[in-house]
Amino acid sequence: MEELKKDRLLAVVHGNNFRELGGYQTNSGKTIKYHKLLRTGHFANLDQKDLDYLTNYGLKYDVDFRTKKEITDTPDKVPAGCKYEWTPVFSEDLTNSSKGIDDLETVAQNDAHWGYNHMLFAYEDMIVSDSAKKAYRHFFDLLLANDQPGESLAFHCTAGKDRTGYAGLLILHVLGVPEDTIIADYLLTNETIADFVQGMLDDAKKAGNNDNVLQAITDIQTVHKSYLTHAIDVLNDKFGGIDAYLHNELHLTPAEEEKLREIYLED
Repeated sequence: MEELKKDRLLAVVHGNNFRELGGYQTNSGKTIKYHKLLRTGHFANLDQKDLDYLTNYGLKYDVDFRTKKEITDTPDKVPAGCKYEWTPVFSEDLTNSSKGIDDLETVAQNDAHWGYNHMLFAYEDMIVSDSAKKAYRHFFDLLLANDQPGESLAFHCTAGKDRTGYAGLLILHVLGVPEDTIIADYLLTNETIADFVQGMLDDAKKAGNNDNVLQAITDIQTVHKSYLTHAIDVLNDKFGGIDAYLHNELHLTPAEEEKLREIYLED
């Protein structure tokens, strides 16, 4: 996992979880191109060197899945030559990724499982809600538009783990990346944000929060394999699988899927 993290992380200093998806192998033996597809956290804290780095990297699309409140509180700083696209998955921030410790203390202090159960609910909403379906369909439209060589599309939410992780599941599945690789990439977030999460836990302990709150922070600010497998189970149980969901709910056509493979894969 440590070697995987080193190969994936971009040299962005003032942003969390900026990762390259190029290099992953597909079931057909092809490989995702580099400088085409990035998954990241938000762009709000980037400095000019980070912005210049992303411009030079070829970033042409910044796809933001966050809520209106999130983008108002921490708007993205957009690199030169990059098109900003806001496509909110939730009508509110159901992952609580932008909420403070005080909010968690109120709702989680008497329930050690609150954070985990809330995340399962959030993942279900990412699949079944009309706002999510609209957002992810627009995501695929932008992926299809990103058809010039050496030009990258970055997709993100706040921490780049849940709404972003589910988007990663969808596009990597379309490209034919094996499920175990998709899950490994999803779990890589825990390595990239470990210091940030530990800092939150340390602050919460100093503030006197109980173990239930600490567990809620951990469950909300990290990813569990079971979050993504729960999403896959919902897709299977409610929609007949990922492919059926993509075709029937997001209206992604076979021709569009083939075009995506032409854009993002190489021999």
